[in-house]
Amino acid sequence: MSDTRRPVTVHDLLRFAMADDPQLSPDGTKVAWVRNDMDPEHNRYRSSIVLTDVATGRHDEVTAGTHPRWSPDGKRLAYLAPDPTQAPLSGPAAAESFLDAMPQLWVRDATPAGVARQLSDLRGGASTPVWSPDGATLAFTTLVHPERGLEVGAPEEDDDPYVRFNRDVLVVTRTRWKSDALGLLGDYVRQIAAVATDGSGPVRLVTRAPGDVTSPAWSPDGRTLAVAGNLSPNGDQERRSAIYLVPFDASSEDAVEPRALFWLAEMRGTDLAWSPDGAQIAVCGHDDAPKGHYGFQKLWLVDAASGAGTCVSAEHDVSLGDYSRNQDMRRYGGPDGPRWAPDGTSLLVLVNERGTVNVARFDVERRSLEHVTRGDHSVCAFTVSADGARIAYVAGDHVTPGDVWTLDPASGDPQRLSDVNATLRDEIALVQPERFVARGSGVEVEGWVMLPPRLEPGQRCPVILYTGGGPGGMRASVFTHEWQTYAARGYAVINCNARGNYGYGEAFSDATRGAWGDLDYQDNMAFLREVVEAYPAIDGERLAVAGGSYGGYMAGWIAARHPEFKAAVVDRCLFNRYAFGGTSDIGMLLDHIEFGGKNPWEAPEDYLKWSPISYVDGIRTPTLVVHSALDYRCPIDQGEQLYSALKLLGVPTELIRFPDETHELSRAGRPWHRIYRLERYLDWFERHL
Repeated sequence: MSDTRRPVTVHDLLRFAMADDPQLSPDGTKVAWVRNDMDPEHNRYRSSIVLTDVATGRHDEVTAGTHPRWSPDGKRLAYLAPDPTQAPLSGPAAAESFLDAMPQLWVRDATPAGVARQLSDLRGGASTPVWSPDGATLAFTTLVHPERGLEVGAPEEDDDPYVRFNRDVLVVTRTRWKSDALGLLGDYVRQIAAVATDGSGPVRLVTRAPGDVTSPAWSPDGRTLAVAGNLSPNGDQERRSAIYLVPFDASSEDAVEPRALFWLAEMRGTDLAWSPDGAQIAVCGHDDAPKGHYGFQKLWLVDAASGAGTCVSAEHDVSLGDYSRNQDMRRYGGPDGPRWAPDGTSLLVLVNERGTVNVARFDVERRSLEHVTRGDHSVCAFTVSADGARIAYVAGDHVTPGDVWTLDPASGDPQRLSDVNATLRDEIALVQPERFVARGSGVEVEGWVMLPPRLEPGQRCPVILYTGGGPGGMRASVFTHEWQTYAARGYAVINCNARGNYGYGEAFSDATRGAWGDLDYQDNMAFLREVVEAYPAIDGERLAVAGGSYGGYMAGWIAARHPEFKAAVVDRCLFNRYAFGGTSDIGMLLDHIEFGGKNPWEAPEDYLKWSPISYVDGIRTPTLVVHSALDYRCPIDQGEQLYSALKLLGVPTELIRFPDETHELSRAGRPWHRIYRLERYLDWFERHL
């Protein structure tokens, strides 16, 4: 029987739904999760909280919003949603651009007909809500200006035109004053606030700190909050983070300064988990400062009384948490940090291995890891019932953007709870990539090959080497609509886990620190050569290279050395490392691990040696430059420098500049901008391949 499904199109992007943030009720009978859909008519996303009954599979969409969190008794849900009454001020918008769009904290009965109550009305918004053990209080983070404190309600209009029309002027004193996720932060810092869940009192600040504190976690007795941050005098210039303790007294209105308990050189994921007896706090990170984000995230147990910490997973050469990359169908993800078993003898963690992410059980006494979920997929988030007898998680693979699943960790028998793209999946033909291992660069380099569907016998196709972002992540079994679209249009798409990526041991990950464009470049080129040799359907004369972020860096690096490539697309790139540190929201932190702690003016030869700008005169390949105006991760001047250089060199080039978009354009940008971006990619490939 022939397959009558049609090929994937660019516009199918608008029809895909995304499942995120699975929250299992304390008794394990229901899952609250977030369904995300695109709204083409209004060029936006719609997020809805769905309640699914585990036994019957019934779905009830209960409210618009994100980040659902169950009360300890399972009767209420806290969540985040905009304030519908919030109106913008007249005159220029505030310089701190995030202030006019922050979500607020709500609580509602955990039933389809439940009544909702808004608990916060803060200019700094609300995020990461957590219930106190007795259910009486919600702690959450909010952005606070050190001079203005907690700003409740919308600001009043000012009649003074000097004040009103200078609202858009930004004055900063902090080192890290912008965020690709939020925009211009100025001097705002993230603090912990709390509010009574019955609405009986106002929001109050819990912490008074000179820097950001995040990831609040209640102790089992409800008397202490553990938070993560770096409150040292130059904390926003450092990668290291600490666990801090904050005493909580519901009857007090005084904010307190957190007390440092335990430091690590790197905590990429800052989820903190108290042991059931309140004696220990679990966190993932590492203590090898020079390795930065190349270092694997290990499991640490910290004594809550003394602050002594022990790395208990040191003998396992895997990184914990979700670090899968390439997906363009994930919006919020969800919690991926450690979760204790009720008896305190083990924890559930996420394990990154050879392009997969799975839930595993870590036995504290035996120091062993045992898989709970298995398969060629990536689990991005999970939660556990109060008795530990059930977990809920979101998993996806190369042909499934992601759905909600549940299982009993003892039996390991998974049950699928959602199928958000069933109708579309029955209509379109998707390509299952083939796993491929290359060895020509001296190590095993694993990756995937996507051939166009329905190739005729003897037909040959051009190939796109899609280089990965990061480094310090993992190409994985995740769905990428973009690549499916290219394959459907007749292109082979290949990508690999070159050195610098997780999943193949820490030495493999750390191999490119301070030397981008060396071993990682060799791995990418070896992978390309061996794929072309192994697949007769691939035309080795019609080569393209593309990539975004660090992948954009690598695409430019390769184009400068290989004029045989017929087309290149360099997206949201890092092109000039000398100019990166002082303009990127993380540039300074990245620089300090790449070049032995030296600043650009202290080692200009190193920064320029490993910058594609130094070799741009070698580019002969027609190169499309794609960048977003509000990209604060790889600022737009990086792409503009490449474009200007190519124009001066006479290389065929175009610059596609997206206004009001960030570094996340390909994953979370406005839907129609994402469509336009894909169309321009395809136009470039069709013209030059």
